Amino acid sequence: MCFCASAKNNDIIDVTRIQHYDTILKKLLYFIDYSKKYTIDDINDTLFSYTANTSPFNQKKLDANYFIKLTLTNTGQQDSFLLYTGKAQRYKMYMCDSTGKKILLKNQVTKFSPGLFTNIPYAQIALKKGEQKVFYIALEINFYNWYLFDPVILRTADHAYFSFLHLLQPSRIYMAITIFFMGIMFCMFAYTFALFIRNPLWEYLHYSVAIFIFMVYFGLRLLNIFHFGSLYFLFYDLRYQGLQLLGHMLILLFILSFLKTKEKMPAFHKQVKALIYLQLIFLVVNLPLTYTNTYNYAANIAFDIMRVLGLLYSIYVSIYLIAKNKKKEARYLGAGSLLSIFMACLALYVDRWGNFDELLLRYSGISVLIFMAGVMSQMTLFLLALSYRLRLQEANRIRAVEQLQLENDRKELEKYKAIIDARDSERTRISQEIHDDIGSGLTSIRLLSEIAKVKNSESDKKELEKISATSNVLMDKMNEIIWTLNSRNDTLLNLITYLRHQIVEFFEPSNIILEINLPENVHDAPLSGNVRRNIILSVKEALHNIVKHSQASIVSVNFSFDKVFIISIKDNGVGFLHDKITDHTNGLRNMKERLTSIGGSCNISSNGGTNIELIIPLNTYPV
Repeated sequence: MCFCASAKNNDIIDVTRIQHYDTILKKLLYFIDYSKKYTIDDINDTLFSYTANTSPFNQKKLDANYFIKLTLTNTGQQDSFLLYTGKAQRYKMYMCDSTGKKILLKNQVTKFSPGLFTNIPYAQIALKKGEQKVFYIALEINFYNWYLFDPVILRTADHAYFSFLHLLQPSRIYMAITIFFMGIMFCMFAYTFALFIRNPLWEYLHYSVAIFIFMVYFGLRLLNIFHFGSLYFLFYDLRYQGLQLLGHMLILLFILSFLKTKEKMPAFHKQVKALIYLQLIFLVVNLPLTYTNTYNYAANIAFDIMRVLGLLYSIYVSIYLIAKNKKKEARYLGAGSLLSIFMACLALYVDRWGNFDELLLRYSGISVLIFMAGVMSQMTLFLLALSYRLRLQEANRIRAVEQLQLENDRKELEKYKAIIDARDSERTRISQEIHDDIGSGLTSIRLLSEIAKVKNSESDKKELEKISATSNVLMDKMNEIIWTLNSRNDTLLNLITYLRHQIVEFFEPSNIILEINLPENVHDAPLSGNVRRNIILSVKEALHNIVKHSQASIVSVNFSFDKVFIISIKDNGVGFLHDKITDHTNGLRNMKERLTSIGGSCNISSNGGTNIELIIPLNTYPV
């Protein structure tokens, strides 16, 4: 049995000098037994020494027995203290009694931290004024907790202050940035997963799962602040290596599916697939080695090498996408990958080889934030590529719909044109038959009546003259109907030409002087047969009234355009009184009704003669 020796003055920690709490990492004495032959009863003070490094443990040689010597003295009134050893730490604490024996203490307690919303493990230490005690700690150091050793002595009453100031406050900026980034990641995940639900394409699935994996990874890294148990940190390397490589593999799969490389770039597709299979094999082989104290360091170095190889190949992929692929979305992918690679290299350097006093970020690691920013930048540019393609697809879809609509409209126009052509053909056929059959019959009647007048007596001539006159009237009306039925006359120019001929022919037998004024440029608007016929009959009605009632010697007819078609008929006759004109006067009533039926109007005024204006709009008469 080995008895406890007295401590040297420079080994003693005076707890009276502690203000709230004090970090004692470099104030402890350490003995690391790599031979694993010593037990707590075998050790003596000559085996212990101070550490000159940031950590007293060697990651390359973790398989050992670990012992710590802690000598405390109290010269003040405070007699209750707590020892915090760090997260995921398992240990046994011993104290030398008055006989020099090492006695196992059952002094490990937990205290709730309001700031962290969890219980923090401590070792309770009772040390009265004037006492000096020597404690020995047998630590269980493993691959998952060696870097978490963080010994602190604090006053019992100050444990809440310690948990906030020492554990929570240094991570508050990291927590805020991580939560902000994770919120953005969740929006990206929700958006792309919704796209996948609506349109199940592999690229949507690969992107959404990749961003989800990174979101889980950074979320678990954030939970490191709030967890203190060994089991949680035991699975750290599984999360650390597995989630990182799985995220990288899914990003590569996204690039392959998004760019359809299997059909368009088969050689490139095979290369990337080979890297993905290599990473899967590496995970299967390397993860079991990581979960050993002996090979953990080598396995982590191998993981770094795999990450470097992955980054180098990703540089090749990025340059290939930017240089070889002319599509804009491929360049988005290349730019995002290059930016992520740069940030990942910077994070790897800070994590492995950087030597920084990170102040507010020292417990969480600025390297994580750098890596997170790189992932966010990459996934944002990837999302821009997705959005750009969606816009192209939407534009193509709209063009296809418009093309289909144009094709349907063209078919409808052709169908409508066929109907119009058939109608016009039928109108032409009817007018031709009327002209050939009825016209020839009326002509025969007129000729026969003329012959009969020559042969018959004077008493029969009056009746025959009536027959001849009626035949002439019917011939004129029939010709008028035939003209309106003919679809080749469905224009305003033809109407004006026809009216001019009819007006001249109408006044030719009379002594009335006729003036006709035509515009220089005639608006060749389409007019249906019904519109043309109503205009012709209205004009004839006005001309009949002039000959029958006006006693005029001069008649002026003007055709003009002022957004509407206006036919102005003016004479120098006796005129009329407005109170003598009634709505039931057949001629005027018929004229107004005809024009109203086609959307027009009729204005009649009398001032030194009669002025009749027929107003017809031109934009409401499709043929």
